Amino acid sequence: MRGSSAEEVADRILCQPSLSGLQGPTVSPVFRKRDGKFASDYFAIVICVPKKALYKSVQQLRAVGGSGVLVSPSTYIFDEETLRWHELLRKLGL
Repeated sequence: MRGSSAEEVADRILCQPSLSGLQGPTVSPVFRKRDGKFASDYFAIVICVPKKALYKSVQQLRAVGGSGVLVSPSTYIFDEETLRWHELLRKLGL
C-alpha cells in the first residue's frame, strides 16, 4: 500500500472495521531503489482476519488503497494466554 508513513497507513487500515486483526495490523516499509537512492513510499501490511470475513476484508483493503493481497491460511493461533487455559488451570486447582 502506498503511503507517506507507517502511521498514516495504519490509520487508514484501522478506520475499516474488519481490518484491525487480532491486536492490530503490522505495517512495515517496503524499500526499493529509485535513482540510486532508497525509497519507502510503499508499505506491507499483515493482518489476521477470520476466514468468513476474508472477502469483506479484501474489499476494505482495496477501499483504502491496498493492492496485491496475499492470503495465507493460519492453521494455529496461540494467544498469549487463552481463556481455555485459565479455565483448565482453575479446574485442576493450579
